[in-house]
Amino acid sequence: MFFIWFGICFVCYMSRTVFNVLNYKKNPLAQNKKIVTSIFIVMFVLWFSWFQMCFLEPIKMNIPDWIRYIGLSLFLMGVFLFIFSHTKLKGFEDTGELITGGIYSKIRNPMYLGFIIWIVGFPIFTKSLITLVSSTIWISHIIYWKILEERELEEKYKEYREYKKKTWF
Repeated sequence: MFFIWFGICFVCYMSRTVFNVLNYKKNPLAQNKKIVTSIFIVMFVLWFSWFQMCFLEPIKMNIPDWIRYIGLSLFLMGVFLFIFSHTKLKGFEDTGELITGGIYSKIRNPMYLGFIIWIVGFPIFTKSLITLVSSTIWISHIIYWKILEERELEEKYKEYREYKKKTWF
């Protein structure tokens, strides 16, 4: 079952990446409401399948509990960072302004960073070796999404390059 969930997770990551490329290239498909809604569903399936991988892991790591709890702390910190940064976006979606306040004054992409932290932390907590190793695949996709998004923001906002110099990630 693990490898079935791995395959589903991989297909979902690829689907999201294709969507991001289409969006960056201003392809009309990326603006289609049904496709955008489908991507939200894909992301739900992606995270569900990824959690299944953690729980159905065929190769468990032999690590001490204190390392597991560091992994749990990383996971919780990543989830908090994602949720906190997402709530800071509320109300700004349609203003057309670059958001540079709050957490965004320090980190350009706190939601992506939150994803990355939890992708590393939870497999450590669940002692899931293959899932932890596969994090390199998932993180590479997230970094690619970040790169595309930043290119788009550089085109949209003159001040974005200066903002990048003052912030991390």
